[in-house]
Amino acid sequence: MPKQNETSIFVIGIVVMKGPKTKIAPRPRGRPRSEQAQQEILETAYKLLRDKGFNAVGSHEIAKAAGVSSATLYRWWKSKEEILFDACFEHMKPILAIPETGSGLTRLRRYILRASEFLASEEGTVMARVLTGIHEDQRLRRMFLERYVNQRRQILRAIIEDSIALGELKPTTDPELLIDMLSGPLFFRWLQGHAPLDKGFAKRLFDNVIHAFQTQ
Repeated sequence: MPKQNETSIFVIGIVVMKGPKTKIAPRPRGRPRSEQAQQEILETAYKLLRDKGFNAVGSHEIAKAAGVSSATLYRWWKSKEEILFDACFEHMKPILAIPETGSGLTRLRRYILRASEFLASEEGTVMARVLTGIHEDQRLRRMFLERYVNQRRQILRAIIEDSIALGELKPTTDPELLIDMLSGPLFFRWLQGHAPLDKGFAKRLFDNVIHAFQTQ
């Protein structure tokens, strides 16, 4: 006979004994440990990037400051550059999120205003460190385009194409040209520093540029 706390299963007249029942601990709630560890590494990398600059930060330094091994870093990222890119982009996401509601022109306007705020913020300064660090490296510039710029331009292009389809913008509107005309002056003021980069400038920029593309 099975002992206490044991179970038996009858299979075609044969008693198959099973061991004592064990309770399975419930899975802890909240973010999985691996995801939490990645976020902690990215936060550490961001602080180092902010304080020291792109080229002055090494992967071993990131690992040591985050309290993990270098092997742990390379389990999730292929290089130091990828870690720093992701660290920078994680901080950019909330600020530069592209609005999902409203008409196409309303969404574009909100985005341009957010972009001007971002460039004038601490996060904008950190991104400047990234751009400075990768300026002479074609591989890193291509990586930056693929991981951030191209994806964002694709979303903006879709918004502009919707505005054209709805009759808000002229059928002849070139989405790529419009994106450059809206964002180019922001980056120019950001890099040159010859005049304030504020909401007032962003509003005037948007209104004047869009006027040339709007239907009458």
